[in-house]
Amino acid sequence: MIFKRIQLQYLFPAGIAVLCLVISTGCAKSKSGDAAAPGGAAVPLAEVITDAVKSDDVQLYLYERGQTEPYKYVDITARIPGYLEQILFHSGGLVKEGDKLAIIEQDQYKIALEAAKAQLDVSIARELLAKSNLDRSKELVESKTVSMEEFQGRQADYNMAKATVNLNKTAVQQAELNLQYTDIRAPFTGKATNNLVDIGNYVSPGSDSAKLLSIAQMDPIFIHFPISDKQFADLKERMGFRQAFDKSTDTAANGEAAAQADGENNFESILPPLNGAKEEYQARIDVSLTTGTEVLPSDFPLNGKIVAVIDNKITKETGQITLRAEVRNPLLTIDGNEDYMLYPGQICRVRIPYEKVKGAVLVAEEAILTDLDTKYVLVVEQEGDKSVIHRRDIRLGKLLDTQMRIVQNGLKPGENYVVRGVQRVRIGSVVKPVALEEYNKRRAAAEE
Repeated sequence: MIFKRIQLQYLFPAGIAVLCLVISTGCAKSKSGDAAAPGGAAVPLAEVITDAVKSDDVQLYLYERGQTEPYKYVDITARIPGYLEQILFHSGGLVKEGDKLAIIEQDQYKIALEAAKAQLDVSIARELLAKSNLDRSKELVESKTVSMEEFQGRQADYNMAKATVNLNKTAVQQAELNLQYTDIRAPFTGKATNNLVDIGNYVSPGSDSAKLLSIAQMDPIFIHFPISDKQFADLKERMGFRQAFDKSTDTAANGEAAAQADGENNFESILPPLNGAKEEYQARIDVSLTTGTEVLPSDFPLNGKIVAVIDNKITKETGQITLRAEVRNPLLTIDGNEDYMLYPGQICRVRIPYEKVKGAVLVAEEAILTDLDTKYVLVVEQEGDKSVIHRRDIRLGKLLDTQMRIVQNGLKPGENYVVRGVQRVRIGSVVKPVALEEYNKRRAAAEE
């Protein structure tokens, strides 16, 4: 028993010494940066996907929410009373300018026209007779065969007959117009609503049955959208208003203004209209349907131009003003049916070219990290033959449609930064960088 106690007493310190030696050896290897795996094999470096910081000229945009409005909208109503005899359009279908839409019974209006023409013929015959009597009276009054009173009477008869002819001509024109109103035609090309009155119903102007349908002109189509007063001022300056104002004030200062009217200065406005903007701007907009995202992808298939300022003042409550843009509305054919892409009242996204930035520094939005209120990215720097992770604080600019972010400072073009794999590394660690282009080729090959 005494022998066993002595053995344990000497073995315990020896075991502790061996354990400390192993730990110190591992720590020494860890500090040197040469990781080791069980069995002496080297641990593979963490792989991160990197891309180079890019520099390019980019176009910045204002993004606003807009609503479509019809270019024209009209209620088609009956202009004469009668029974609705025919409906010649399809409910909700497309109609072209001049197409017949409906017919009101015509028999009574044809009869009225014939009666008016007959009455006109009678009045013309009476006019001719009165003219003949007047001509004879002129000769007889000179020979004193007819008294002056009788001559004046025949003159009055002729004047009345002539007036009756004019009155009956007007009645014929009205009868022709009434007959024309029985053919109800489309005033312009557009999309019709459902028929609001069925065949056989009596329609009459001013009654509830007067409205037969409505037509909206869909191409082109208007888009109304608000912008802030600051954006409006900036927009006008970029469209040439500042240059035009400077030119107008210079003209006035040089005494070359327009002539005075009523003793007051009558300067002719030379500010360009909204659709007459500078050539490089062209007051153009791009339009996309809403997708529920704050910043849409680069899918703005429709293009148009700003044509008017709808409001005549900045709204006090919102500090905004409404602009109108005109956009061509594609007519699409699906399964043999034609229909327009945009409908009046539809919500859409408007993208207005606003500013061009030359030599912008760009990084992928997904690579940007946040530390409290600081934005940063992880960059890969070469230290000898090793690729080491470092943190780089940055100041952000605008986000582009391509999901690339402008960096105002903190990065230089050509530097490599981590796009994917940030969760596998830490600052100061050695990594194995893989270029984004190479990574995408690998994925494409794997999918094939």
